[in-house]
Amino acid sequence: MNRNAPPAPLSLISSQTLSQTLSPTLSRRFVPVFRFHNFFRISDFGFRAFPLAFSLVACTCLTGCFGFLKPARTTARHFVLTPLPPSDPGQAKPGSLSIGVGQVKIPPYLFDTSLGIRHGTNEIVYLQSMLWAERLDNGLQRIIAANLSTLLPTDKIRFSSWRPDDVSAEVHIAIEQFDVDTAGQGVLVAWRRVLSPGAEKTLKSGEARLLRPGPPPEPDPSGAVSTLSELVAEFSRQLAHAIKDTQ
Repeated sequence: MNRNAPPAPLSLISSQTLSQTLSPTLSRRFVPVFRFHNFFRISDFGFRAFPLAFSLVACTCLTGCFGFLKPARTTARHFVLTPLPPSDPGQAKPGSLSIGVGQVKIPPYLFDTSLGIRHGTNEIVYLQSMLWAERLDNGLQRIIAANLSTLLPTDKIRFSSWRPDDVSAEVHIAIEQFDVDTAGQGVLVAWRRVLSPGAEKTLKSGEARLLRPGPPPEPDPSGAVSTLSELVAEFSRQLAHAIKDTQ
């Protein structure tokens, strides 16, 4: 061995050379340290790459596994009451009868935009995804006017405001109950008044209490709304008879 040659770097000396140069006792002490030093040099790239790998995994989780964090798609459905089928459009109607239909009064619980379901005698549960497409008082007025136009020999139906000379009779309605229960049973309780023009005299008045079975509202909300439409149709028939009796 050339004694004047510069010593080789520790990282370039093999474990065999080191064990031959040093005493057995020292080689047993230094070789593990040398290997441990090399392990960190070899693994240095892995530690540098760890933040990049962690970022990729985090992005994948946020866009894939955590998809439930995205806003849920709305499943709301909107309903309107349905009028009676119109009469034959070719059938001529006398023009002497003209009816004014006032704003329908409804109890406060019916002002909610969701379909209300009656649980027992004193609890109303609203189906949050089943909504009325219009205010229920406006919808009732519109449907009752359309039904009267079909049931009476006239197509002159006025809404809310009119002059006394414009109508033959005025109709005013106050709803007390209008809903279905969990089994699909529909109920309509309402007061009706038929007044002379200008509301000078009550020509006819009375209360209607109507029941109609139907499908349960939660699995079939469209069927429940159809039940309510049929109740309004029956009420309109009674109202049409009362108007005819006053003429």
